Amino acid sequence: MEGNDFLGEDVSSNVQRYEKMVRNKTKDYFDTEAMEGIIDYYIQTVKYKRAIEAVAFGQELYPTHVNFWVKLAEVYVLQNKFELAQAELDRAELYEPFNPDLFLLKGEVCINLGELEDAEVYFERALMHTDERLDMLFEIAYVYDENDLFLLAANYFKKIIEEEPALEQAYFELANCYSMVYQNEEGIKWINKLIDLDPYNLGAWYNLGVIYGKMEQHREAINAFEFCLAIDEEYSIARFNRANALVELDEFEDAIKDYIEVIRIEGGDSISFCNLAGCYERIGELTLARDNYSKAAKINPNLAEAWFGIGITFQKEGQYKDSLVFFKRALLLEPENAEFLLVMAECEYQLNNFLEAESLYKRLLDADPGMMEAYLDYSFLLLKMDRIDDAIQLIETALTFDDECHQYYYRMVVLNYLSGKESAALLYLEKALSLHFHDYFLIFDIAPELSKVTAIMHLINSHRG
Repeated sequence: MEGNDFLGEDVSSNVQRYEKMVRNKTKDYFDTEAMEGIIDYYIQTVKYKRAIEAVAFGQELYPTHVNFWVKLAEVYVLQNKFELAQAELDRAELYEPFNPDLFLLKGEVCINLGELEDAEVYFERALMHTDERLDMLFEIAYVYDENDLFLLAANYFKKIIEEEPALEQAYFELANCYSMVYQNEEGIKWINKLIDLDPYNLGAWYNLGVIYGKMEQHREAINAFEFCLAIDEEYSIARFNRANALVELDEFEDAIKDYIEVIRIEGGDSISFCNLAGCYERIGELTLARDNYSKAAKINPNLAEAWFGIGITFQKEGQYKDSLVFFKRALLLEPENAEFLLVMAECEYQLNNFLEAESLYKRLLDADPGMMEAYLDYSFLLLKMDRIDDAIQLIETALTFDDECHQYYYRMVVLNYLSGKESAALLYLEKALSLHFHDYFLIFDIAPELSKVTAIMHLINSHRG
């Protein structure tokens, strides 16, 4: 039965007995605790209609049992029926005016109705009447967090820390709240407070490294992960993340050592093999790269990146036919992946399969209509196919997405000059030079003969500083 993994045997047995009763259209006896367990089962397995039916049956048995109204309100909240939830909770409060769970749920309803001040009032009542204050502070914080009110959640995590300064989970949750609102420096401050309390806290050093990674301060992230490894050299997740940070700094040889060690410790998964392969690829060890991409693909045949990586190694060796086989496999898994489409189109071009390449560029621009590389590569293909007017029209379309892209203007210089529109070419050159002078060489990469055109060289020279 669904949900048995997280429910006890008694609850599972009660659910089975309850469902048998419903099927047979009979009446059976369940105590209140059993009925609450059944309702919770349906809530946790997202069977809200059955949960409501179970509440109704429970109310038949126990008309004044307030928790059934609270459970019904909980279902209504999950269904975004906040007014109905509020009505159930108001009714329950008449019978149990000191129920902390009731006030917690009332606060959540108020948040969803945009009544934040009222929510705070109910949360204070929940705290006033609970015997488990710390747990309730966490519950309130999570309600705010789940509703993307991260700074309000942070306030409650701070209260938890004030009352239990050594409770590490509160620090981690607090840092995550600040991360969600891009206040990572504030998160770092709190993680450092935990480290001051407990210098050998693995989780603190690890979270510190993760935050620095999000801030793209990769050297600081590496330092934090190294503290983790100094505490426990077998802490593979820190080693894996250190390897990722090293990749960001182009320190591939060191990253390779870390990935190999992670694979030794953990036995190797598809992502580790794929990342290791990527490092080998970047340093030109294409055979080792291909071997490790293949290992990743064998472990997880649905990992498109692994198949794509194998194709890249063949492409870099100039074996375009072989690379196409693996690019096609990757595209089957991720048909709209822009990177895959772009590289595969280039591969078809290298094989002089111009029509196949054009079809891929069209698919690519359908998937990502503003992709600069696609417009530039596609226009180059059209130029090679002697379809200059089509290429001009294509770049005109590109300019509707980004009229400040200097690469487009430099491409229009080439296309217009080669089509005999010299005046238009010079106007585009003027615009391109004003946007980004130092990339004027782009026109000569496509058409070296333009370096001998006096008007073009004069205009370029006139823009030199």
